[in-house]
Amino acid sequence: MYMMSHPWVDFDALRQRADLVIIPSGAVEVYGQHLPTGTDSIVVKAIAERVGEILDAPVLPVLPVGFSRSLGDFPGTLTISTATLAAYLRETAESVIGWGAKRILFINSHRGNIGPIGEVALELQDRHNVRCAQVFWWDYVAALGKDLVETGPHANGHASEIGTSIMLHLAPELVVRDRIQDQTPTSGVPFADIIQYQGMRVRSDTGVVGNPEVATAEKGAELVKRGVDRIIAFVQSEFGG
Repeated sequence: MYMMSHPWVDFDALRQRADLVIIPSGAVEVYGQHLPTGTDSIVVKAIAERVGEILDAPVLPVLPVGFSRSLGDFPGTLTISTATLAAYLRETAESVIGWGAKRILFINSHRGNIGPIGEVALELQDRHNVRCAQVFWWDYVAALGKDLVETGPHANGHASEIGTSIMLHLAPELVVRDRIQDQTPTSGVPFADIIQYQGMRVRSDTGVVGNPEVATAEKGAELVKRGVDRIIAFVQSEFGG
């Protein structure tokens, strides 16, 4: 149940049946020339709603803007500080903890949000005696779909095969198909094993890293199915109340 779509009495009934709450977080940032800047948030909202429907759990409003500073050299990218992100997530979670939530599942579709969510999760567990877990959608689903993709290590590149396939499945009307182009890097990043703090434009002129031309809605549907199914299995077998 997506909370913003229902009256408070529906949430009240639901919270008395279950103590699990799902908190989705995404981003607004460059996502190639063919995908909307809100791709992360669009995807995570859809995934969270599917998980919530199956588990009969409330889904909180998606946090649409994340920590995207490294992508800020492209117009349209929005970013907030990690401190702001952490405070928002913590206080939102504490709102539902006050209404009886004991298990908080963060479903996250933006890499820059991983650290702040982890910090908040540990704090919530220590302070409120709740259980927390985080799914970072893109790496998580990429590991489940190695047999489906065609572009190897670049399949999960930015706005590449996996991301475009999932958007073709979830929101095909938002994909600008005549702008889809193979933009696989022709050379590797020097010293890629060392973390360097460089903007996206160092790697790509468009925000695409890989080949979205091989993306299909069918791949996207199967990736979403596998991803949602495994989250359900995790909650039911390892994340019980």
